[in-house]
Amino acid sequence: MARLTPKVIYLLVLLAGAIVVVGDHLTSRSLSGLGAPGDLGGACAPCGAPCTDTGS
Repeated sequence: MARLTPKVIYLLVLLAGAIVVVGDHLTSRSLSGLGAPGDLGGACAPCGAPCTDTGS
């Protein structure tokens, strides 16, 4: 087995950190509703414009 020099330990820690960051990013739900509005409230239009009552 190769000797565990500080350089090898540093590379292993860096690699493990990168794997954790990428895994967290890929499992994030922050972009799940991108392009599909989830809750428009009282809006009629997909852009979120409010409904206007014409009274007819």
